[in-house]
Amino acid sequence: MHVALVLPRFFPYRGGYENSLLALAKYLVAHNHRVTVFTTIADDLESFWLPSFKTFPEEQISVDGVVVRRFPIHYNALRRRATRLLGLAPYWRWKAQYWRPSFLVPGLSEALLASDADLFHIGPLPYNSLMYAGLHAGELRGVPVVATPCSHLGEPGNNAVAKHYLQPHQVAMLQHCTKVFCMTQTERDRLHELGISPDKLAITPFGIDWQSTVGGDPEFLRQKYKVDGPAVLHLGMKAFEKGSETLVEAMKILWARGSNAWLVMAGPSLSTFDNYIATAGKDCPRLLNLPPFADTEKRDFLASATVVAQPSRVESLGLVLIEAWANCKPVIAADIAVSRELVTSSGGGVTVPFGKAEQLAAAIEKMLSDPQLRQSMGAGGYKKAMEYQGDTPWQRTAQEFEQAVAHGQR
Repeated sequence: MHVALVLPRFFPYRGGYENSLLALAKYLVAHNHRVTVFTTIADDLESFWLPSFKTFPEEQISVDGVVVRRFPIHYNALRRRATRLLGLAPYWRWKAQYWRPSFLVPGLSEALLASDADLFHIGPLPYNSLMYAGLHAGELRGVPVVATPCSHLGEPGNNAVAKHYLQPHQVAMLQHCTKVFCMTQTERDRLHELGISPDKLAITPFGIDWQSTVGGDPEFLRQKYKVDGPAVLHLGMKAFEKGSETLVEAMKILWARGSNAWLVMAGPSLSTFDNYIATAGKDCPRLLNLPPFADTEKRDFLASATVVAQPSRVESLGLVLIEAWANCKPVIAADIAVSRELVTSSGGGVTVPFGKAEQLAAAIEKMLSDPQLRQSMGAGGYKKAMEYQGDTPWQRTAQEFEQAVAHGQR
């Protein structure tokens, strides 16, 4: 079976979706399948609209037997505005190709059509134009197209996030796929409500790489960064939607009360967060704002943290929560449906309303003051994390791929 993975960014860019697709691709190759990744030169979210900002070379390489093809991004502003007008038309195929946040990737559609792939996998939302390129190639070639949209459902009673992920043209794309893979029951239920047939929907959550997640050095933060108190860890992208700014404000509340806890933020950041922290981070000696880290350091960060805080409203699963639980660490997440599903079923932490610094501060303070509570939550989370370890998640997805290909050949 030859699988084509169509996605906006790929290794060595490190994000939850990209890491998971790399693990899936390696699993498929190890089980005698071929995998070709069709992606762009982007090495950052802002690379999609800022010319020459953190990009990889346009090239074809091999990563552990996985063929990776990178295509350029068209940055011409006039061309983008002109095609955006087509996205105003009340036709889902045009909206999928041209409406925000679409961008042109020269050569991609032609390469997909020329591919001999037996199956196209597309995702995540809201990268509509790339997803549509994969869908259209599959339709023209008569091969199955499956999607992992990683829908972000946002907060209760607030459409600020969901409106970017569940627009009618995006739902139409998913309806035209052979199969749609959901991270949680919550996501499956929502997509069903929006009109996607339950026969198309499968719950196949991503997993975690246990070896790169556990077994770290519990003294890492103290020894390398001189962290001399409890450590609240925020791992991954730093952005407003990820709750990063609210977390800083919550910690400032605790520091004003005399807390000796540290806030350790490690990972890439959007420029908006950089601008925020340049001012908000002044006179915060217990704030450690670190750049993207090596894979070998992730487990050290997790092992040496006291609490992991990811109060994000843009999650389809929350792999950092699961990685924290693999290290028996309690977590604090935003009160969104997918996080509630994980946290409630495990007892591995608490949820707080997104953007509420006072309530977030109270949750952090309570955890830091109660070792028994942290231990109990960490133990509950560990049991939940066991469901996501090993090859089981990739095996389920591979089986779905094989069934889709076999059905398409009938």
